Amino acid sequence: MAAKLRLEKTLFVLVVLTAVAIFGRDWLLRETFVIDPAADFNSRLYGDKNAGGTTDTELLSRSPEGFEWRCDLRSGSAYPYCGFEIFIGESRTRGIDMSDYQKVRLWLDYEGVNTSIRVFLRNFDRRYSSAADDTSTKYNQVEFAADSPQDFYEFGFDDFFVANWWLREHNIPPHLSHPQFNNLVSLEIQTGSGHMLGEHRFALRRVELVGQRYDTADWYLGIILAWAGVILGFLAYRVAVLTGEVRDRKIREQELIEVNALLDTRSRQLETLAKTDSLTGAFNRQGIEEAIKHGLWEWRHDHKPLSIVMMDVDHFKQINDTYGHSVGDIVLAGISSLVKEHIRTTDLFARWGGEEFVLVCRNTRINYAAHIAEKLRRLIAEHDFEEVGQVTASFGVAALSGKSSIEDLFQGADEALYRAKDKGRNRTEVAGGL
Repeated sequence: MAAKLRLEKTLFVLVVLTAVAIFGRDWLLRETFVIDPAADFNSRLYGDKNAGGTTDTELLSRSPEGFEWRCDLRSGSAYPYCGFEIFIGESRTRGIDMSDYQKVRLWLDYEGVNTSIRVFLRNFDRRYSSAADDTSTKYNQVEFAADSPQDFYEFGFDDFFVANWWLREHNIPPHLSHPQFNNLVSLEIQTGSGHMLGEHRFALRRVELVGQRYDTADWYLGIILAWAGVILGFLAYRVAVLTGEVRDRKIREQELIEVNALLDTRSRQLETLAKTDSLTGAFNRQGIEEAIKHGLWEWRHDHKPLSIVMMDVDHFKQINDTYGHSVGDIVLAGISSLVKEHIRTTDLFARWGGEEFVLVCRNTRINYAAHIAEKLRRLIAEHDFEEVGQVTASFGVAALSGKSSIEDLFQGADEALYRAKDKGRNRTEVAGGL
């Protein structure tokens, strides 16, 4: 009786620890790298004078409360700019591996005529970077509106993309053109791409880069392995105590568990196949049904925006007629792979039919959905497809508003897409009035 009581207490403690490990995962695994003005981080304020500009810069203060600086953008350069760089690594070549980090939080105040601000996470890689050339470190970039409804700005690492001007200037091959965060050496805050002349004031109070100590899958695997060890120990104890009949029953139960697991795995595989387009690997119409339902529910009940992006490959019939349907299929699959690599994990990409695709963007306002569409349009237009070369696509963007329905949403995106084609293709058009 006492042994049974001790066993029950042990199992209770293990269950409590498991619950803490599962439900407290975010707190237990969270790792935050803080850039605090009170800490000893080297920094520099710069302008466009090295590029022939006349922009005036001034560091107003550096205190535990924050960095403050001002820039007076003046004419004289085709692209006037100024920026503030904080060095987070040991040197220009030895940084910090943040490939497992997920987001950036920025406590930043801005006053000025610009409508946007750029943030760069600079990554050094000896395959394309040189210690002698400061601009050779990769510019992982995100640009955002300069007004925030909350106390800080927050971006996911998957929102970053590599600046196109940097790729062109350094002749970066396609396989190295994606964002990298495995050797971050600095963070930069720069005036937006509008290059508006006049005074710009910045006050940076704090920066947080948020990640995890261990991968979520590894964490759950550890829990599973721990419980597997507990179960195996318990089974060993039971085998030593119980009769052969009990042992036989355990074997039959284990066989049943394995069969059920195999059936569950096969069922999930069949379900995934039913929702996936076999050619492109994107979701099919059935696959996006659940995402649209969730997005509609969130819009109606939580007032979260729902946007969609319709995409159509330009002159696709000409590709099929010139190169054959097999090459056309390769182009569709290549576009699908390219898009899926550069969208957020919350976005859902599906083949709508033929050469037409749809991107469902939950909790996304129409202006940011248009930004995503324009980014994808540039990526496709700049990509070199096998046998075909350059391929372009047209985009139509729409969002739910007012009393509009799902039918209105798709009709608005379709109409915007047709406008893009009527205006010459290879462009993004946004629906209005939904």
